[in-house]
Amino acid sequence: MKMGELEQRTGVNRETIRVLIRKGLVPAPDKPKATVAHYTEEHVRAIRAVRNLQQEHQVTLEQIRSMLRGDHLDKRVEAPAFHHLEALVAARFGEDDRTIPLDVLVQSNAHAERDARGLAALGAIELVESDDGTGVSYTDARLIGIWARMREAGFEETANFFPEVLDHYTKSADYLAYAEATRFIARTDGLIREELAADMLKTGLPLMLDFFGLLRMKYFIRYLAAETEGRLAQIEPPRLDRKGGADRKRERSRDL
Repeated sequence: MKMGELEQRTGVNRETIRVLIRKGLVPAPDKPKATVAHYTEEHVRAIRAVRNLQQEHQVTLEQIRSMLRGDHLDKRVEAPAFHHLEALVAARFGEDDRTIPLDVLVQSNAHAERDARGLAALGAIELVESDDGTGVSYTDARLIGIWARMREAGFEETANFFPEVLDHYTKSADYLAYAEATRFIARTDGLIREELAADMLKTGLPLMLDFFGLLRMKYFIRYLAAETEGRLAQIEPPRLDRKGGADRKRERSRDL
């Protein structure tokens, strides 16, 4: 397609598109002649991904470049943003190359490969084998990066912390995601349009992640307080079922 059609498909003017290409966020077009440029669906996906990151998640172009390099950001980026980042990676490197090689991650994180294999053993991430070696998706690369920051905070092997300690997070996330998905489908099936459902999830999922995080922090502090008072061993561990949750709520009101 020509530049005019690309502008129409993306809603982005040609000056901005050229900036995105110069910054390396969008692949350069095929230029059979000096005055002729051909664009593809990859350019459409890349431009839309960049715009979504800017408009929906308030991420700047420089921050996007940093994230694609695997750098840490001071700004918090919500989990749904990584869907757009993966689309951007796929568009930049081709439809068949949606992974980031582990040897690239090792350049900034010496433990990346070992941590990746530990997380993969838990089912938290997926390793993708290719002729170029072992790689991971962009989202999985960010999960590896989060564990690297945990290391920096002191969660190291010398303190008896390994990626395997994340087993309960993996199981809990899977359980919660299944419960959320099945309940959402059951409540909305036949009642709202698919577009409205997508808009609800776009807003609701990040909010519920914050809600869940605050609840977890509150309960964690309560359990630490119970340990300092010598009461933690007397508390029955909570269970991931509705009856268990109700029982634990009553126990917390008494014991905590």
